Amino acid sequence: MADVERLAARYHQPGPRAMRQVVMAPTTPTFSVNPETLRELARAGRGLGLRLHSHLSETFNYVEYCRDVHGMTPVEFCGEHEWLGEDVWFAHMVHVADSELPILAETGTGIAHCPQSNCRLGSGIARVPEMAARGIPVSLAVDGAASNEAADMIQEAHTTWMIHRALGGADAVTVEDVIHWGTSGGARVLGLDQVGELAPGRAADLVLYDLDQPRYFGMHDPAIAPVAGGGSASVRHLLVDGQVRVRDGAIPGLDLAGLRQRAADVVAELN
Repeated sequence: MADVERLAARYHQPGPRAMRQVVMAPTTPTFSVNPETLRELARAGRGLGLRLHSHLSETFNYVEYCRDVHGMTPVEFCGEHEWLGEDVWFAHMVHVADSELPILAETGTGIAHCPQSNCRLGSGIARVPEMAARGIPVSLAVDGAASNEAADMIQEAHTTWMIHRALGGADAVTVEDVIHWGTSGGARVLGLDQVGELAPGRAADLVLYDLDQPRYFGMHDPAIAPVAGGGSASVRHLLVDGQVRVRDGAIPGLDLAGLRQRAADVVAELN
């Protein structure tokens, strides 16, 4: 907690369109932290103005462990230890019981939906369309490199659209739903209420894609092409809060060849 306080003092940016924030984030509240410490972490984080984040119910083992050791479901356990609320979001939430959905909705606790990671590990598919219909905040994420080698948000969005239609039918999820989760939904779970949509007074976050690959030809609406077509839509220009971060397909000032070499060196060292 002392180190989080130190990091927050040095790096955390408050405000509705912050670029860098520190979050109180133990790996998993149900088994990676002493239960008595959880309330202390929650209170300390909130006292510092930080949001709370962790991973929850990613596999059946999470649920079984919580029932066996704590005698309750993971969401119930988090509620008992002050880890639910509009300032809390959990990654995965694949195995959520019917009884847990109303609790998440009532408390405004969010989910970072990571379908590619869940598919990669064979964990299952989160009940995201049902969660969204209940008003539970939904965002998209890629998890970490250990379970998602690409970390590609376009592919994440495409996978989200495909798997829920495969599971629930063609009306289960629209491209517009997925775009909403990946933009406004992400802003909501992060507490950034001036980003996530293109509107007067909001942060000028804008991506211009090159849709010159055959997979995008003939789309009735080019705006949905990256999500519906998947692949790797090339970023031509990208602005973040009005600042140019990608110009003509390149990140200004980034030594991409040097980055590639450093990555190769690290992999060689690990091997």
